[in-house]
Amino acid sequence: MTTQRRILAFSLSLASVFGTVELLKTKETQTYTCRTFGSGIVQPFQGESYYVRSDCPFTLTSFNVNQGEYSVTIRRGHNGLLVQVEIVLNNVTTLLQDGHVVVKNKSVSDPCDQKYQHIFKYGIYTRLKSSLLPFSVTWHSVCGGINSLWVTLESELNTTTSGLCGKQNVAGHRDELIRDSKLHDHKCKTSSPVLQKNDICRQFFQEIKDCVQYNNSHYQRLCEENIFGFENSQSVFCPFFKEFASQCNQSTINRFWRHLTKCAEPRCPGDLIYREKGPAVIPSCSNPKPPPFYQELTESCACPEGNVLNNGAKGYRCIPWSSCSCEFAGKSYRNGEIRRSKCHSCTCHGVVWRCSENFCRRRCVIEGPFVTTFDGKQHVLPQKCSYVASKGPNWRIRIHFSRKGLYLRKVVVRFSEELFVFKENKVLWNGQEITKFHQFQENCNAKIYWVSSTFLQVHTTSGFFFKFSCPLKSSCSSTHPTTPITRLKVFVAIATITPQMTSPPRAGSLRTQLNHLLSPGVWGIVKGTYPPTAPNVNMRIMLMKSVQC
Repeated sequence: MTTQRRILAFSLSLASVFGTVELLKTKETQTYTCRTFGSGIVQPFQGESYYVRSDCPFTLTSFNVNQGEYSVTIRRGHNGLLVQVEIVLNNVTTLLQDGHVVVKNKSVSDPCDQKYQHIFKYGIYTRLKSSLLPFSVTWHSVCGGINSLWVTLESELNTTTSGLCGKQNVAGHRDELIRDSKLHDHKCKTSSPVLQKNDICRQFFQEIKDCVQYNNSHYQRLCEENIFGFENSQSVFCPFFKEFASQCNQSTINRFWRHLTKCAEPRCPGDLIYREKGPAVIPSCSNPKPPPFYQELTESCACPEGNVLNNGAKGYRCIPWSSCSCEFAGKSYRNGEIRRSKCHSCTCHGVVWRCSENFCRRRCVIEGPFVTTFDGKQHVLPQKCSYVASKGPNWRIRIHFSRKGLYLRKVVVRFSEELFVFKENKVLWNGQEITKFHQFQENCNAKIYWVSSTFLQVHTTSGFFFKFSCPLKSSCSSTHPTTPITRLKVFVAIATITPQMTSPPRAGSLRTQLNHLLSPGVWGIVKGTYPPTAPNVNMRIMLMKSVQC
């Protein structure tokens, strides 16, 4: 590459930090970035970078979208660092001060997900991203404040910005931007930049003269204005050289400027190592492959190649993903460890549980008008009607609600040609009342008997059984002569597959539980379409009215 081409290429790259505007062009949008770093350097959305030395509060950028206010205000301390940053997104205020992040007057830690914004680690930085608009604020915290901050937005916002960052498409004049962005504060002071020759700035630009010649004097002036009075503060002058050297994209330049300025690489905790260009979000046991958005390259502390962060342990330790532990109910399990439950067993394999087939029967709960279906979803029956609760190839369960209250008036069960009716203190078989509860003859499809003083149980040859509560028993009728059915349990054990178990039933005045192994053709209030190879299924309410409400 000729010298002229190198100069042109570098000049274009420098425009993103010290020149015009950083434009990331795509087919759909343009991304604009405004930066402020060091003791007062501002690189606006459009136009040349400039320096302002002040401890006054300034509006960095501000705009309105759909009657919502979005703004970033900053204030530097006497140490040159940002000591206070206020971010307003859709009337939600976030304050960065004294190393803390305060949202709506409450201190938060990252990651922090909220309705309108998300705060998370982004490499060695912290980022606040709007969940409503393509707008984000990213900053780097050091002891004493923030030494680097940038705002990113996209052109699709179609709004006019103001503040030190200026407008997206019009270059502003330095003095006008400072004057119009300064917030009223009688105690603060804005000083004129002091231009004093500095050997570090001179040597730095002398070393990279082959990398940059365009507007060299302007950049060197910014360097001297930024470093004056802060010659012993690496937190102030290091960001300048880092931002500048990163555009040369030469490893020799990176080594040189750190040696010249004595700016050390950021320290990383535990097993993490510093990377000039590393993952924005560290792959971890719980998140080994972050989404593409979080895989952007930036300054980062990352694990050695082939390892992930063991975020289930203290101390920022890195381990192979296959050695990650698993979590369940607040307890940690080592790789290869097995946990067992009533319905299945699971083995920990690199943070992922591998479980055996669930052999527990699924449960549906009906309590008054409230129905928890086989897939665990909750619904409310719209009216006091009659419904088909469940139906198979040769059986059907129909429930009838009372019009006087939210309780069952009767339950009708049909097996082939036999009809059972359960209602207030009565059991009818094909229209005849059953007075003795005993096992039926062999050619009948059901047997009925008491399992306790409070439950009547019915077994069927179709593979399901159910229980009725105390008010059906004659011994209870003297106390509650017209007590309705308060509790009905139905257990179905049909066919071949074992879906996962849902949550346990709630207590209530009426409980209908269908514990079963579902098969094709079982339907009703809950309809299942169950191919034998798909135990995880979606079900929906089927409100089958048999009479008018």
